[in-house]
Amino acid sequence: MSFMLEDVSRMLHRSSASLLSPLDEAIVSGIVVADELRLSFSNEFLLQGILESIPAPARGALRREASEHLRSHSAASEQLFPSTDEVCSPAHSLIMDGRATAGIRTAERVLADPHVSTATRLDAEASIVLGHSLLGTEEHERHARGILRERGAGQGDVVTLMASTALSSALWRSGALDEALGLGRAAVRYSDGADPVWRMHALLALAGKLTDLRAFEQAESLIDDAEAGLRALPTQVWNAAPAVVRARLFLQAGRFGDARREAELAVAAERPDAVPVLRPLAHCVLSTVALYVGDLPTAVESLGRARSELASDRTVLPSAQYAWTELRIAVKRDGPQAAVDLFAGKYRDLPTQRSLYVEDPVAAPFLVRLALDVGDTGLERSVLETVDALAADNPGISVVGLGALHANAVAAGDAAALSHIIARSPDPIAVALATEELAKIYRSRTPGGRRSTASLPSSPSQARAEEAIASQLNPVCWAGLSDMERRIAYLVSVGMTNRLIAKEVHLSAHTVNYHLRKIYRKLGINTRVELASGAATYSSRAAIYSTGTDGRPGFGRAGGTAV
Repeated sequence: MSFMLEDVSRMLHRSSASLLSPLDEAIVSGIVVADELRLSFSNEFLLQGILESIPAPARGALRREASEHLRSHSAASEQLFPSTDEVCSPAHSLIMDGRATAGIRTAERVLADPHVSTATRLDAEASIVLGHSLLGTEEHERHARGILRERGAGQGDVVTLMASTALSSALWRSGALDEALGLGRAAVRYSDGADPVWRMHALLALAGKLTDLRAFEQAESLIDDAEAGLRALPTQVWNAAPAVVRARLFLQAGRFGDARREAELAVAAERPDAVPVLRPLAHCVLSTVALYVGDLPTAVESLGRARSELASDRTVLPSAQYAWTELRIAVKRDGPQAAVDLFAGKYRDLPTQRSLYVEDPVAAPFLVRLALDVGDTGLERSVLETVDALAADNPGISVVGLGALHANAVAAGDAAALSHIIARSPDPIAVALATEELAKIYRSRTPGGRRSTASLPSSPSQARAEEAIASQLNPVCWAGLSDMERRIAYLVSVGMTNRLIAKEVHLSAHTVNYHLRKIYRKLGINTRVELASGAATYSSRAAIYSTGTDGRPGFGRAGGTAV
């Protein structure tokens, strides 16, 4: 990486003269070399070694400061980092930088020139489709359909590729999932032979949809493909984009540490790797991970960074996650009425927004529980009508169907349906929420509000002992359980025998017992009582909308610690 001394001077708020002595030392030691106009590190390995020697928190802070400096000094930015013009057009670059309107205008000026090459013209047309898709203009769906109708399928045609991708994403947000998947897969097929910077859009868009459906292996394969294409380019660009999509995949899969790592890489990325249009989504992943592990202050801080990005004049990827993250933090920090207030104000349309229940099927049961606790029958009705219609329109999408079943089970107090969610849902957070609801039902059916199963403590002293055991269980260990192990653990926690569990998960009782022994080893426990206590603690942390021991909403607890 090369740079100019005046750029460093501006960023450090020091005069160039004051930097001459440390610069001379760096040159003498061989760290930095100088030519007639510019300075550069002597080799990439040395630069990486220097960066890795800086403590991670300080390195992240320095990167953020550098990014702010680069955004406020665009001319200096072009000097400090290699130009991306070799691998992407100015219009495409502007759009990915969050300046969609400017990118569209740049592309339109290119198209107005009758002498540009065919490849340049196609790039400009694709940029316009991408820009309008991100802006969410009323005409973008009609425009995309017109392109597909007029041009048909074209292998390697970036305009067809982007029209299919843009229309697929619009349909996905509206809840037309089958048609959206078909167009998304067609876009990936069209992308063979296309430039990697355009192919990336089709691959990552489809990966995001498959993540929503919990088809994690297929989604990760597409992300890997997009990342490999970018890394094969002569100049590195936009490597943060695969990191953001992978972070969200890891979050949905319950791999919170991995999700945090990828999201941190994305938000710390500098040009040309940075992708500002996706940065708010990465901040939302960090905020949600913090909520799931009980770190409310970090969740609030990350949400603040997302809000700051959203409040800027930059274009960002349309997503329900921005509002959904703020809503959950409001519930956890301030109680259910805070969420109701948000629905009465800026998020009035969120309960009937289909894309929310597509992106996160846990949203429906969460909001129904919220409505029940505040006595808001209108909210309950809006959520159930929306999610039921979504499921009816997409009968082949099991995740959506399970989300609707889960929401209705919470509304009706249906223990059998909740048990079905625990046994069949591929979503660890849905399983945690269903476990809490089922435990609440069992408590309400027994004298004194106590559940008559072996998984509940029988005395205050035993309760205290089990709470101590549960507090020692690390959520990271629970996240390390396989899907089957986690289901079995939750079924144990609601008092089911091995024989009943075997019927639910379609295994033999002997195999269930084998899985239980593995679970015990992974968690460092020895009994079903310990497992039940740990499951209750983990579900409270993971579910966010937790309940206290008296069955009332426990909004003031995060990871077992008062906040």
